[in-house]
Amino acid sequence: MQKDKPTIQSLIRGGLLGALFGAVLSKNKDEGAIIGALLGAAVAATSEASKEALNTAVSRYVIEDGYLVEINTTGEKRIIRKIGKHAVPISGPIYLK
Repeated sequence: MQKDKPTIQSLIRGGLLGALFGAVLSKNKDEGAIIGALLGAAVAATSEASKEALNTAVSRYVIEDGYLVEINTTGEKRIIRKIGKHAVPISGPIYLK
């Protein structure tokens, strides 16, 4: 339970910040706050999950320079395969589980 405390705190923080931004940016303040809170909590949860995944003993897969690359727990990289061009540009790495 103690391990979940930072995750819960980040979900609350993300939800509150999302609600604030949603209310400020939306014409319908209630609806904007609700949508913003949900999106903020989802972003916070994704961020926390990514951080925790880095501490596991499982390899990660990312796309770098048009290649699917495996990064093992020691940080060594191995090219899995070349990936064709994307119809939509992708910024930053994509992590697959």
